[in-house]
Amino acid sequence: MEKTICQICHNRIAEHKFVRVVNGVSTTYFVCLHCKALMENKYKELQERSVLRQTPVEERLCPVCGMRLNDFLSTGFLGCDHCYRVFEDYLVEYIRGYHGAVHHVGMDATPPPPTDVEELYRDLKEAVEADDYKKAAEIKKKIDREWGDGI
Repeated sequence: MEKTICQICHNRIAEHKFVRVVNGVSTTYFVCLHCKALMENKYKELQERSVLRQTPVEERLCPVCGMRLNDFLSTGFLGCDHCYRVFEDYLVEYIRGYHGAVHHVGMDATPPPPTDVEELYRDLKEAVEADDYKKAAEIKKKIDREWGDGI
């Protein structure tokens, strides 16, 4: 029997087969043990979220610490890290309203000034013409970091 490489990570030998059906079209995948475990964990998480969304936020109870949304509203504290998942849909709007964003943007929330890519390319050209390859490499890294491999 020919060994197949995992179709998700492309690194390990596939040991499991699963079939995905979307709109009546089935697709067969061969996956390694590691990717299968990741998929099962993600599936369990999606099932938990589905069950949570069927319960109104005000009636939800954290299965780990027993905290309710009203407890959070009165104290401002959550009981455990699992509470973030239980009350996620409420907390996202609460945090956005309080901080203006849902993801941490650092101590200084002002964005960095925009970089002029044309100026960077001019500097790169000048550095190459002056045979300053170290400076040219630094400029090229900055272009790649901020603008990707190509524009």
